[in-house]
Amino acid sequence: MDQHHDAYGHAIEHHDKTEGFDRSEPKTGAIWGFTIGSVLVLAITIGALQQYFEKIWNDAVYEKVLAAPSPELKTVRGRDDWDLTHYMYLNKDTGQIRIPLDRAQELFMKEVAAGKPFYPGKPTVPKKEEPDTAAAPAAAEKK
Repeated sequence: MDQHHDAYGHAIEHHDKTEGFDRSEPKTGAIWGFTIGSVLVLAITIGALQQYFEKIWNDAVYEKVLAAPSPELKTVRGRDDWDLTHYMYLNKDTGQIRIPLDRAQELFMKEVAAGKPFYPGKPTVPKKEEPDTAAAPAAAEKK
């Protein structure tokens, strides 16, 4: 079966035609087993990653939102609450006084009921908007 070929300088060996071709049926059980196993591994991996993410997320929420406030935060909130509920001189020379929030709201509502403006300025009526006469002919020409 060997033939000598001049281009190669050696004999070319011809193989049996049946070599390299598997005539048996595929092993479907093994293929299905591999497929099912791969899907299971994928599902378990996705589930594990989701559980891990949820745990990390819940831990972060607990730490940042639900955990007991620190003593420094309690001190700041206590000071702010005190500032909002007590009178105090801010500057005795200029007569600036801090008043409680409830009292400030009460005084503001009295001013509003009396018709006093809450900002320094006199009330004005808005001007009626005039159409731009130069732009109107140009728009008509484009049509």
